[in-house]
Amino acid sequence: MTTFSFSRWCSTFCIALMAPATGLAMSCKTQGSGEAVIRADLSSSVAIPATLPDASVVWRSERLNIGVECVRDQPGPAESVALYLNPENLQIGQGIRAGLTLNGIDYLQSSGQIPAQQTLPACSEPADNLAACPKVSFSLPFSVFIQKFGPTPPSGVASDLLDYRLFQIDSTKGMNPVPHNNLNYVINNLTGLRFVACNAELRVMPETVEFGDVAIKNVRVGEVATFQRFALATSRICDSPFSLNARFTPVSGVLSGDVLVPVNNDSVGIRITNARNNVPVRYHEPFHVTDLQGENYSATADFNAELLWQTDTPKPGPFSAEVMVDLFYK
Repeated sequence: MTTFSFSRWCSTFCIALMAPATGLAMSCKTQGSGEAVIRADLSSSVAIPATLPDASVVWRSERLNIGVECVRDQPGPAESVALYLNPENLQIGQGIRAGLTLNGIDYLQSSGQIPAQQTLPACSEPADNLAACPKVSFSLPFSVFIQKFGPTPPSGVASDLLDYRLFQIDSTKGMNPVPHNNLNYVINNLTGLRFVACNAELRVMPETVEFGDVAIKNVRVGEVATFQRFALATSRICDSPFSLNARFTPVSGVLSGDVLVPVNNDSVGIRITNARNNVPVRYHEPFHVTDLQGENYSATADFNAELLWQTDTPKPGPFSAEVMVDLFYK
């Protein structure tokens, strides 16, 4: 990852199932639609540079915040809700490992429970009146990722799995083995993960984007006060071809839509746009940078850092914000 900054002055301004299925009383699915499976599709090949250090993230799913609802299959005492990692106890592949980011915390264990901090209340209703039992509904904010980890396989193929069930939501008392009874998150097409001989070099030019003195005049909220050009320069030194995606992630500042507002002066906000078509590049979301393939060993992608007024009564003073750049290989 690479970090750069914007600055200047605004002048004048899985555990084993030990009990019979009849002892498990919980069914968890998505709220409203009642889905039992959510899938993340790699959709295309993901290149993993063999030269990357262990624990480098090579793929991350979109950030999700799904509504979960757990109900009773039978009466019984209160039961806590948990996520079971890798419920099928599979090895995801060679040279890689999967992780789960839940409520901002990264979990890297390959199996076991993660508490959801939710409890399905007790219910003594008869089996023919379970609809009267209390439910538990909650939001589950998460994403999943794949890291480079361990020796690189000689074949260059990281995984031969078509599907990998990363977690199942269930009772802490054990997993219900009935198919489609509880919510599972599945990654598809892991066969697209492959190793390449080298990683890309990245330079941000310039590393600090200086807006200079910005006069406070003709101020209108949402309009561009000024802009500065910067570029992402990438290159490779090996013959392995790959494409590059990138992602801008704020290190400091507060996001408001596609605008990053500096903490030390909220009169202005910074929006990044593609210099070729002036389309905004959203923070936190991957976008295509370039293809380093064939005879193309280096490339440069140009962007505009636009300074937008956030108020019609701006205050003079300095402002600054930092942004991190992550590269993803395809």
